[in-house]
Amino acid sequence: MTLSDAQLDVWLVFDGQRDDQRLREYAALLAPDEIERARKFRDEPRRQQFVVTRALTRIALSNYVAEVAPEEWRFVMGAHGKPALAPEFAPHGLYFNAAHTAGLVALAVARVPDVGVDVENLVDGHPPLSIASRYFDAAEVRDLDELPIGEKRVRFYALWTLKESWLKATGRGLAAGLGNISFSLDAAHRARRVTLADDAGGAWRFWQAQVSPEHLLALAVHSREEMDWRVSLSGTLPDTPPAPGALPTPRPLGDSPAGLGQEEGTQS
Repeated sequence: MTLSDAQLDVWLVFDGQRDDQRLREYAALLAPDEIERARKFRDEPRRQQFVVTRALTRIALSNYVAEVAPEEWRFVMGAHGKPALAPEFAPHGLYFNAAHTAGLVALAVARVPDVGVDVENLVDGHPPLSIASRYFDAAEVRDLDELPIGEKRVRFYALWTLKESWLKATGRGLAAGLGNISFSLDAAHRARRVTLADDAGGAWRFWQAQVSPEHLLALAVHSREEMDWRVSLSGTLPDTPPAPGALPTPRPLGDSPAGLGQEEGTQS
């Protein structure tokens, strides 16, 4: 596979794509330190999710660099914990960011370092609405409070995934400050505008997608110059070519024909 400068690929693994045999195949790709980290998880679902996330990263990267086998990749951590390729692999020019939630692992791959992805499960547990007043701006909180109870969940997660994707793209995590970014959403929970403190925002781009009836996804990317970005979602398994056509095309901020919170495509 090739990856152009203006291309953003997102790889997805749903829970239905996991079984004991496949998990063993995933674990066989991990480095010893990753295996050790996996063993420290007392919760089995979290342990499995860690293994899947690390294996997916390796598998996806090898699709772009065939001469590097999935088990050969090595990684380093940035100052705020964002993974990147180890120096010996940096010349390949690949950057990535992973996210996971109940039932789904996602990985974004691009040619620019400031790329972030977040996913949330719409039906698992209860959304922490009480933290909105702490992390959302006044207009976002007001709009959330005015919604019917049935709409609050989708609105909260639509905002949260957008904000979290930006935090992760910056490479600074919470140090970037959730209060430094706000979004204006329409009645269908589609992002229409973004406001960034101390940043013109012209080189930031955002996308949203509902990748299953249960899952919302948001993407953020920053580049020094404007690009005509091409974004695709791919359901994937080891040694199986991606199938972008089986998943919805993410909607760019301010350009969306349909709302969130409904089924909009099938999983591959």
